[in-house]
Amino acid sequence: MSDAVNRLYNHIYTNHWNGASVTGPDPGIRFNSRIGRFVKSYSNFFPWADNLTYLQGQGYWIMANWLIADLMDDVKFRDIALACSNYIVEIQRQEGYWEYPNIEWKGRVATVEGCFATLGLLESYRKSGDKIYLNAAKKWFRFLNYEIGFLKDGEYLAANYFAKPGPAVPNISAMVLNAIGKLMHLTGDNQYTKKCDAMVAWLNHVQLETGELPYIVEKTQGIKGDRRHFLCYQYNAFEFLDLLEYYRFTKDKAILPVLEKLGHYLSTGITETGSANFSCHHVVPEVTYYTTVLATALSQAEEIGLEKYTYLAERAYNRVLHLQKYDGNFQFYSQKNYIFISDRRSYPRYLSMILFHLLLEYKKLVMKQTQDALVIQQ
Repeated sequence: MSDAVNRLYNHIYTNHWNGASVTGPDPGIRFNSRIGRFVKSYSNFFPWADNLTYLQGQGYWIMANWLIADLMDDVKFRDIALACSNYIVEIQRQEGYWEYPNIEWKGRVATVEGCFATLGLLESYRKSGDKIYLNAAKKWFRFLNYEIGFLKDGEYLAANYFAKPGPAVPNISAMVLNAIGKLMHLTGDNQYTKKCDAMVAWLNHVQLETGELPYIVEKTQGIKGDRRHFLCYQYNAFEFLDLLEYYRFTKDKAILPVLEKLGHYLSTGITETGSANFSCHHVVPEVTYYTTVLATALSQAEEIGLEKYTYLAERAYNRVLHLQKYDGNFQFYSQKNYIFISDRRSYPRYLSMILFHLLLEYKKLVMKQTQDALVIQQ
């Protein structure tokens, strides 16, 4: 695992780190996601000018560097995390938000981007004590509360996807709970969690009998939208990790039933080869970062008493490691799209996710080895 992490880190650092941010191509949305990225992958000899800088990628990159700094006690990784955090502070708008990088969504303010920028900033505040990062996170919190807002459904609340009303998406509320929980944990100020009870109650309310959290809830506050299933296991694995972090920060036991059901649901998403199912109804295409996040969720589930799924996590991690190339990248971002097409480009946003998730598992293994050594000494 350590060798895999080292090679992946070096690949991202060499190919995508510019001294302030990780930047590069991205699968994107709409036409590029469906067709354009495959054209670019098969004509990789052409110098495509399509670099984007996602704050989601920066958040994962910052958190990964802090993890490595702790594991290796090396200031190099601390300095990289702080440089990236400074970049996020510099590009934050005065109102507290960050602009979405894709031109197709120009003018939109995405909750996802703000949450991951905030998670990265809060980790840098936790490690450095520099309040410039905390103040930027607080600015985002104010914008989230007063501009992005929440959908109300009786006693329940759901965070908006964008800075305008839209259908309720549980994945967004899970991210918001993670970010708010961390802000409360680091400041000791319970004002930040005032809306959390209503969001947690909503997630308990909308969770399906299978344990899956739906992608879009049919109707909230008079806004229609019905897309119950979308990428299923991938989305729910991220939700599991966000909600587990929220529980760690707040010790809110009301979220435990959601986590337990989610864990059981995720255990049905690993194939015999170790890859993650693409969706509820399709095994392929195979997407490397789907497998990694599902492996991480199943591994971390041990913390809430679901250790019976660790063998599935190991199977999935083995699949990811098998797919890694010597240069640290992976054989593909996705394969078997449209039956036989693959996308083999290097995408920093998703590679940073994979790096962070592999590091979580590596840290867990290191801690277990340390505990075992202490037991032997006793």
